[in-house]
Amino acid sequence: MKLTATPIMQINYLGVNLFIKRDDLYPISGGGNKGRKAEYILAKCMEEGCNAVVTCGGAQSNHVRATAIRCKELGIACTIVIHDSEPNDFCGNLKLLQILGIKIVYCDMSEVAKVMDAEMAEHTRQGLKPFYIWGGGHCLEGTQAFYDAAFEAHAQSNLLFDFVFHASGTGATQAGLHLGFKKINSATQVIGISVARQNPRGLEAISNSVLEFINVNKLDTQLSADIVLDDQFIAGGYEKTNPEQLSVIRRAAEQTGIILDPTYTGKAWYGMQQYIKNGVVKPGSNVLFWHTGGLLNLMATKEI
Repeated sequence: MKLTATPIMQINYLGVNLFIKRDDLYPISGGGNKGRKAEYILAKCMEEGCNAVVTCGGAQSNHVRATAIRCKELGIACTIVIHDSEPNDFCGNLKLLQILGIKIVYCDMSEVAKVMDAEMAEHTRQGLKPFYIWGGGHCLEGTQAFYDAAFEAHAQSNLLFDFVFHASGTGATQAGLHLGFKKINSATQVIGISVARQNPRGLEAISNSVLEFINVNKLDTQLSADIVLDDQFIAGGYEKTNPEQLSVIRRAAEQTGIILDPTYTGKAWYGMQQYIKNGVVKPGSNVLFWHTGGLLNLMATKEI
């Protein structure tokens, strides 16, 4: 699959050579890593002859926004299950879903699986062939998207990075980046900054995705070693933040023009900054920050 490569920019930051992979500029409305995943996942959907999609996420999920937009572009029916109550004020990603005219079903988190199954059955009753997508695009195709993306970044920079930092959610993005960069250079340390999940649950999900990809593609099992998911910067959970992280978001914008968000990339940037300040990342290191997007999450938050 041939995709348009997103750019890499370079800045000097706290004494390290910082490169920023601008997946926030991925060419789908709102950008982000979920747009890159959607290309792969919906290609699989169409390969299987499906013409409808059911997926889920939170009210400000970048995954459901990217999936819904791509479904509209491809002429695929789409139902989004939101594990939250219907809001009074539609903003950010949820506003885009409303504008797209996507069917949205609200439910409690505990009922997501049951509701998704019901919506799959409803599409079938309508004479469609539906395709089930796990929340966050957590699947083999999502891992493949970022395995390939690691090689894209390497070809652009021609560098062997010492560290790669990114926001880690359901785990497929990290699984793909870990595998790709370890394949390129075993010394590269990919560090996922968790946006919500604590260990061991978070690390287990990533490890399972890594092992699945290794088994399917018959890769060296040693690529599954040294997975790092840091859960120190969750700040209370998904879509939660704190004053320190909000301050980092403001300073990054003022100093570099890079726009971060409180849900995903603000946490990742803050975590990266702590690794540099604490001396884990040495001066002069080549560091890649994978900007996974989140502008609409920023626009939907009231804290900043």
